[in-house]
Amino acid sequence: MIKETTIDHKENLLSIIEKSGQFDEDGLKHVRQTLEDHLENPESAMWFTAFEKEPVGVAYCVPEPVSVGTWNLLMLWIEDGQEGKGYGSALLDRIERELLEMGARLLIVETSGTDDFAFARAFYEKLGFALEARIKDFFDDGDDKLVYSKRVKKR
Repeated sequence: MIKETTIDHKENLLSIIEKSGQFDEDGLKHVRQTLEDHLENPESAMWFTAFEKEPVGVAYCVPEPVSVGTWNLLMLWIEDGQEGKGYGSALLDRIERELLEMGARLLIVETSGTDDFAFARAFYEKLGFALEARIKDFFDDGDDKLVYSKRVKKR
């Protein structure tokens, strides 16, 4: 089940993200602040939560500045041990449906080129995203930024 993220989901989602080990202290602070900002002003972005009995995943998407109808999926995270159960696809489907209703035309996602993110890259490619760009050593030496895009359209 996918729901709009609310204050009730906040601590569970932050715990999932922290336990992933993929975010340093500054990254965790940024995610917390971004989520809190959204909860105070929900019109500025989209946050959705995937549920089993408790939250098991989160997606966060924002409009891309100085573009027409382009949105950036900044986070799609599923709790460790819950991957491969359809939560990521369900979250992405919800985002795409919302974007379609809004008249958006393009969804982009940026991810790491390291082995740790091979599953994420395969996931995006399976769902129709195309690799558009690679920025060498973006996140750190040896950690390229990969940019994928997908046209927003009816499935």
